[in-house]
Amino acid sequence: MSLATPEKIRSLQRKLYRKAKAEPAFRFYVLYDKICREDILRHAYGLVRANAGAPGVDGVTFAQIEAQGLEAWLAGLREELVAKTYRPDPVRRVMIPKRDGGGERPLGIPTIRDRTVQTAAKIVLEPIFEADFEDTAYGYRPARGAVDAVKDVHRHIVRGYSDVVDADLSKYFDNIPHRDLMQCVARRIVDRQVLALIKMWLKAPIEERDGDGKRRIVGGKGNMRGTPQGGVASPLLANIYMNRFLKRWRRTGCGEALRAGGRRSTGRSFRQSWPCAWPGSVSSLGAGAHNQEGVANSFTAGPWHQFVHLQRCPIVGHIFVTSHPHDDRRRAVGSFTGKRDESWEPR
Repeated sequence: MSLATPEKIRSLQRKLYRKAKAEPAFRFYVLYDKICREDILRHAYGLVRANAGAPGVDGVTFAQIEAQGLEAWLAGLREELVAKTYRPDPVRRVMIPKRDGGGERPLGIPTIRDRTVQTAAKIVLEPIFEADFEDTAYGYRPARGAVDAVKDVHRHIVRGYSDVVDADLSKYFDNIPHRDLMQCVARRIVDRQVLALIKMWLKAPIEERDGDGKRRIVGGKGNMRGTPQGGVASPLLANIYMNRFLKRWRRTGCGEALRAGGRRSTGRSFRQSWPCAWPGSVSSLGAGAHNQEGVANSFTAGPWHQFVHLQRCPIVGHIFVTSHPHDDRRRAVGSFTGKRDESWEPR
């Protein structure tokens, strides 16, 4: 099964992207039928198959699906979607060690069936939201990644900038509020069936097992925040929610407002580049002016209260500053609050 995107699907993606780019206020209302298309579901399964991964709560593997007949399996899945009887299975939660050795993080594993539908939805929805995403965002985007964010930082260093702010978003996926996220999605998507699909994935129960292997179900309809790390749709949804923060940073001119906050020996103004590549990879809120004693100094005379209106995302994290990207000594200068409408305060 080829992983190259078939031309018919690529043509659809181009049309969706161009429409979204040409009309920033347009809201798409007929998309569900595209997710149900046979060719899109087949390609979605191929992408899921290529990523391999463990089975979900049902224990069904790729080998079992293909042994019993892939075409019949895809036809049955499509029939559920068309008849609107599709319901996602619970998500299997496992704990995996963090890369930095600082404890564990939860990983949600949907069933192969649910991963296939989520991938089909991603194929259709991603071009629409890609038209809206900021150019300075790199995480979980097609043909972009953390390396590109690092290159962007390096370009600023070559130009004479010396300060980099590293923002660590703590438990970002776990804290995304469903209501606000759905509002972000609904600014572009008004197809009720697509919105219902996303809501079902957000509200899917979580299956956990204790040390003795005892099964426990948590979450479900009462869950009001979070999207499972490990779900195919989760990175796209996380980017959609973060995009509101990035846009507000740009539209309010916060980067320009902070230019008066420090000494500039080269005459360069503060430039907000925000090469984001989160989470689990380097992130930069912006490059400070040359020869300053860290971003904290460059912000000293800056309007800290700007962040009262800027920070609308109830996420929790920490802000660190280095005098130079190659300096391993990081000084904490502030932290995001976890409550809505509270300010971003310097420590």
